[in-house]
Amino acid sequence: MKSAKAAPSEVGNAIPQPKSKLGLANVGKSSNGKPDLVQPASTPQPTRGGQSTLTRALGLKIGRIVIDAGHGGHDTGTIGPTGLMEKDLCLDVALRLGKIIQQRLPGADVLFTRSDDTFIPLEERTHIANEAKADMFISIHANSSQDTGARGIETYYLNLKGSPEAMEVAARENATDDQGIHELQDLVKQIARTEKIDESKEFAEDVQDSLSKRIQKSAKPVKNRGVRKAPFVVLIGADMPSILTEISFLSNPADEKMLKQPEHRQRVAEGIYQGLASYLQSLNSMGVNQTNNPPARRTDASASIESSRNRN
Repeated sequence: MKSAKAAPSEVGNAIPQPKSKLGLANVGKSSNGKPDLVQPASTPQPTRGGQSTLTRALGLKIGRIVIDAGHGGHDTGTIGPTGLMEKDLCLDVALRLGKIIQQRLPGADVLFTRSDDTFIPLEERTHIANEAKADMFISIHANSSQDTGARGIETYYLNLKGSPEAMEVAARENATDDQGIHELQDLVKQIARTEKIDESKEFAEDVQDSLSKRIQKSAKPVKNRGVRKAPFVVLIGADMPSILTEISFLSNPADEKMLKQPEHRQRVAEGIYQGLASYLQSLNSMGVNQTNNPPARRTDASASIESSRNRN
């Protein structure tokens, strides 16, 4: 996988960027010298809906996390009123999130679908995660609306049906996909055989709650728009719990101004991380990630990602 590069504009020198290879860092400590997160309960907790999914029943653990920075290359994504590009914003937040995970969860193995200003087709992103045998997939985006007053955070999980507004967001994010109508049947089959919907919903709810609370501490007008479901191409076919989070409305002048600030981007990354950590705690995976070494499959995963890119 390519080494992380400094992306254009605001990404620049905002943070020391994490390695894009499958490297790990030391456990992060808080100011009082204690670990940032406590050990979880001894058994997996049911989902918010009271369900015990197969993942929880089998006690499956989280070892590898794939972070997907939306857009990239010629696909700029949304461009804010003063020129901030979604692709640059998403990359910066993704790299920040990866660094936090590497610092605080040394047992987790972090991969990026892109670590520089590279275009990657939507369907290739989940393919990368599947080839790497990832346990979690999170795609980071910024929202857009014709109503420049629209503000807020929302997180999505995959579903064929959604509200008209959710379908509109999915259509915008899916716009760069070039698959034809004749391939729809195969896509539906991929959705049907995926047994991760319940876990994806739980993951989305944890991230949405944490991210919204974190941002609202310093920006109260930013609304918690909740968890939604929609048919995002980037989530179709994922073999693991997968979500897409829209971290704010880049089309909103106030949000764009806020998203240009490195300290706010760090708050966004922290909010996503805390949601991810809450999800891991509900699976009883936090202790595993804090103490165990990552699986010995890292080299194979790296090779599969490089080969998958070479095919395109």
